[in-house]
Amino acid sequence: MIYDLIIIGAGAAGLFAGASLPRPVNGLILEKKGAPGRKLLMSGSGQCNLTHGGNIKDFISHYGKNGPQIRSVLYRFNNLSVIDFFEQKGIALFEREDGKVFPKSLKASEVLNTLVESCVQNGLQFRHTSAADQYTCTGDGYTVRCGDRSYTAKKLIISTGGCSYPATGSDGSFFSALKEMGISLVPTAPALVPVYVDRYPYGELSGISFQNAETTVGSVRNRDALLLTHNCFSGPAILNLSRFARPRDLITINYYPTKSEDVILKELSSSLPGNNKQVLTVLYEYLPEIPKRFLEAICSRAGVDGAEKASRLSLSLLKALVRLIVRDEYQIQRLGGYESAMVTTGGVSLSEISIKTMESKKFPGLFFAGEVLDVDGDTGGYNLQFAFSSSFLAAQNCLAEKIGAENS
Repeated sequence: MIYDLIIIGAGAAGLFAGASLPRPVNGLILEKKGAPGRKLLMSGSGQCNLTHGGNIKDFISHYGKNGPQIRSVLYRFNNLSVIDFFEQKGIALFEREDGKVFPKSLKASEVLNTLVESCVQNGLQFRHTSAADQYTCTGDGYTVRCGDRSYTAKKLIISTGGCSYPATGSDGSFFSALKEMGISLVPTAPALVPVYVDRYPYGELSGISFQNAETTVGSVRNRDALLLTHNCFSGPAILNLSRFARPRDLITINYYPTKSEDVILKELSSSLPGNNKQVLTVLYEYLPEIPKRFLEAICSRAGVDGAEKASRLSLSLLKALVRLIVRDEYQIQRLGGYESAMVTTGGVSLSEISIKTMESKKFPGLFFAGEVLDVDGDTGGYNLQFAFSSSFLAAQNCLAEKIGAENS
């Protein structure tokens, strides 16, 4: 049998491609794991951060150097289009104060079930535990080999993901098949990962978070939520910055970027003379947004007795305290690996495809969508947005009458 379409990979991009087809087809979705959407179920800590609010023009800067290249992809199926798509499918959404868009149920399973149902309605059959290991061009389209079985289709959408969270099936194994076919690949690396530093001091403060911290590596600066774990720094402020960090780089953390170091030092020093309160009490009253346990750790690191009267605190020790709060500096030991990476940087080079259609320039009828491409964005819904935008274009164009007419 020759199918109309085969989609390789039942992740966010593959499922959305199948769900957004302009008409029903006789097709397959090949998934190497026993169930679809395993990584999608993990997105947004299981709550599924589908996209981000605001103007789509503001998205471009969140994709690094490749942001300008995918501008038209994002514009043609933007965040409002994503929101409308899911609401039309009966999923109520809401936008948080930080701009992240979620289903009101806060259940990624609702999104997954809706996409799977839409794929089935569009005529697609799922073949689970079907790891594609090779594809070849035939006179009728493409033949995909899955172990000892083969399937042929007129059109092919490759949405196999990158290398992040390999246990979910997104392990990069299909890149070798792409390389064999002469597809240019950009070397891959983990992205959006925790940062491990030399002499990490907060192992006993695991779980403490800061809603508004500022992290800096070189000329790159990011302000967002920060999380302390038992052995590393994490949270969006770290994850987003990790895309630009390398081992041995210096990372600087400002836990209270609301005021400058000079202002904090001036205001605190003016409150010390004659103050009989404990140093820790004064710090907590001045910095109520910072957890008290963290301030205790800061005092210990600065060599300050938090129980001592504030009036006895020397200016030099106060400066040491303030510096640790606004300029806590470390040397990066290593970055998290693929097992903790939210996305993968690298993949199929954008030079291989027509941005207008997501079709291969070398192989008519072959399309790419999602993380398999050399596109990675910040946390906050940007990576799912690209997965949806690219897969929507692939879905629309793979069924167009004149495939490849727009290739350039």
